[in-house]
Amino acid sequence: MKIDKRTFKFNIWLPLLLVCWLISQSMTGIAYSAQQQGFVRDDAGLFSSSEIDKLNTELSGQEYQMYVNTATGMDEAQGLAYANEIYDRSNLDKNDMVLVITTNPNYVHLVFQNAVLANKIANSNERTVQGVTDNEFVPSAQDGDIVGGVLAVNKYINHVPFTTVISQKLAQVGLNWGSAIALLIGGIALIWLIIRLNQMGKLRTRRQQIQVQHDQIATSLNSLIVSDLFKELEMGFVTGQTKEMIEQLQAQLMKEHAHIAILQQQIDAVRISIGSVKKSATDLEQIEQQQTEWATDMANVQKHHQEIDELSRTVRGMVEASKVNLEQVKQTVANLEKQYQYPLTAMKDRIATIEHILQEADQLDEFDFIKAKEPAERADQWLDVLLEDIRLYGEWVQRSQRYTAEIDNTEQELRPIVEREKLKLTVDDPFRLLEHARAEEIRLTQLLAGGNVELIRQSMTIIEQDIAEARQVVSDLIRFRDESNKTLTMAQQQMTDFRTMPEVYNQEVSRLQGEYANVHIQEQGARYQEIQKRQGEVNILTPQMVNALHDQIQQYRQANIWSEQVRESLSRMEELRTEITSYKDLLDNQKQSEKQRLANLQADYQRANEQQAAIRVHPDDTQQVQATSYDALEQAQQILSGSLLNMSKVKEAVDHAATCTQNFVDRVEELTRQRQEAVEAIEGLLQEHRNLSARYFTTAITTHVPMLHVLIEELQQLVSQGYFVQAQQKAQEGESILQFIALEYKAIYDQEQERKRRQRSSGGGSGGSSSGGGSRSSSSSSWSGGSSRSSGSSKW
Repeated sequence: MKIDKRTFKFNIWLPLLLVCWLISQSMTGIAYSAQQQGFVRDDAGLFSSSEIDKLNTELSGQEYQMYVNTATGMDEAQGLAYANEIYDRSNLDKNDMVLVITTNPNYVHLVFQNAVLANKIANSNERTVQGVTDNEFVPSAQDGDIVGGVLAVNKYINHVPFTTVISQKLAQVGLNWGSAIALLIGGIALIWLIIRLNQMGKLRTRRQQIQVQHDQIATSLNSLIVSDLFKELEMGFVTGQTKEMIEQLQAQLMKEHAHIAILQQQIDAVRISIGSVKKSATDLEQIEQQQTEWATDMANVQKHHQEIDELSRTVRGMVEASKVNLEQVKQTVANLEKQYQYPLTAMKDRIATIEHILQEADQLDEFDFIKAKEPAERADQWLDVLLEDIRLYGEWVQRSQRYTAEIDNTEQELRPIVEREKLKLTVDDPFRLLEHARAEEIRLTQLLAGGNVELIRQSMTIIEQDIAEARQVVSDLIRFRDESNKTLTMAQQQMTDFRTMPEVYNQEVSRLQGEYANVHIQEQGARYQEIQKRQGEVNILTPQMVNALHDQIQQYRQANIWSEQVRESLSRMEELRTEITSYKDLLDNQKQSEKQRLANLQADYQRANEQQAAIRVHPDDTQQVQATSYDALEQAQQILSGSLLNMSKVKEAVDHAATCTQNFVDRVEELTRQRQEAVEAIEGLLQEHRNLSARYFTTAITTHVPMLHVLIEELQQLVSQGYFVQAQQKAQEGESILQFIALEYKAIYDQEQERKRRQRSSGGGSGGSSSGGGSRSSSSSSWSGGSSRSSGSSKW
């Protein structure tokens, strides 16, 4: 069969033109609606300002534009007449409609004049305009959500399936079903072709991008191959470690260069056509993956090349800079030599060493700059150190010239003090330290001549420490003597106070006997024994201190050491005496505290016991933990009521009782929570059933309603018996029963709605849907609970 090309082209483009026409028709209303603002007039005061803002936002930009008015004090006929009056005087477009909501009594009226919309509603599930308001507005309004009802109507009016629009447009242009199917098949084929052409265009763009990236990487690689590094390698200008590293880099570049041709062949092999879209996409994806890996490898090679190239410049620059700095250092040292008339042999030796290192680096940097890196860096570091030494040298020469006067002044300052204080200086001698400083000053002069800065620093430190220590020795000796004498006086007074300590100890022990256990008396005994030990130490050390402080001996430093030991013993003795005299009061406070804690625990136990009785706990749930708590409390009470209390054991018993009682309290609280959750689960099932009854406007006793009642009774019985967890678990069965009840209630509701539709259809009339070019469609629905309506109204 020969196909006419012109007919074939027409059959392809006709569905596309039809789709475009349908889209343009639907967009007309949208464009017009987008210009509307302020769609609400609330004369009845039903909406808040935020609700009006919400309605204006949600109602804008719709194919069919809805305007909302509210009024009050109108019956059904008056309200419908009012809605039509608003529609007439507002000069609305064919895609505009008016929704009027009236109260006292409550009705809702929807008015519009659009044959296409009326036909849509007639062929929808709602069938009539009144069906729309009955099923979309009324349920929300009965629940108090009038805004939700308005938006539900708006959503239904503007929500028409695409297939319905297509069938209506096809009917309007007079096409039969055979032609529609042919056009649909042609349209599908055209859409498939358009999709494939679009995919081919994306694949060509993708291949072009891959080619551009390939060319960029290849250009970068080629530029590296002809770089100066490889030119120096080819001309034999590099040797050693540098040559090895550049050769490795060159081999890696050659390996990467081989990828250029391979990837280019793969790119050229990709042939994009209608039948090979999937294969072409797969091939391009593989090429992209390879090219990504290639780009990563090239980035690493380029980074390595850049590091080597940078190193060559850095090392060579470092060597040249060090040469310049070394010449400056030589000149500076020569100037210092003239200024201070010192040979500075150590500095000159350091300069010679640096010069030798630089010569080594200078010989390597042109041909093997990698190997030259280490000596270049070493020479640079040594130069930095030498420059800092030279900077300090001048300061230290000036500083050293003040040492002679400082030593002499220190000696002149200390001799009168030593004579006034009559210090014999048997061990610690400040003047011997000053003589050592003078000897070190002579050595410092020799070091300054050589210019060894590190040794100069050490020598100056010794001199300064000797001067400072000489001053400190005199100050310490006077302080040691005076502090030790104070300690002797303190020891004599405190030892006198402790003569009554045996009587105090025996009195405190008597207070404990008969009330507290022997372990506490032993603690007092240990304290008293330590006091006696400390007294013995003081008695031994104080005569030694007296001897060391004698004018003919003057061992003031040793006297100070013994003084610190005596002070520590005296302080500890005072602490122990305080502990002994306050121990009985401390135990009494502990006993009272434990009694109060036990009383609080007993009160907690009693409250938990009353709480478990109030919620009817099953005995098995708390019997063991309650018994353990009770026994622990009784044991603690028995211990506290006894004689010769051991407060450690008392505390252990009360701690144990606290743990056991807390376990009991926690268990009762957990059961209380479980009971509350079980009760809430039961109430949740009842509330959900009430919600279903309200949603579907029925209290019918269906098949599953008695099952729900039986389950509720079983749950309530479990709760009353103390089986809270079991009640929660069984309550989950109610969810499936409620699902069946919902289906049953919905079936009853749908039957009632169908009956109402049949009544409205058989009654004909005003309030239902209408069709035809110029006819007006309107409807009224009552939403006052329990009221009945005339024809065109729904009773609910």
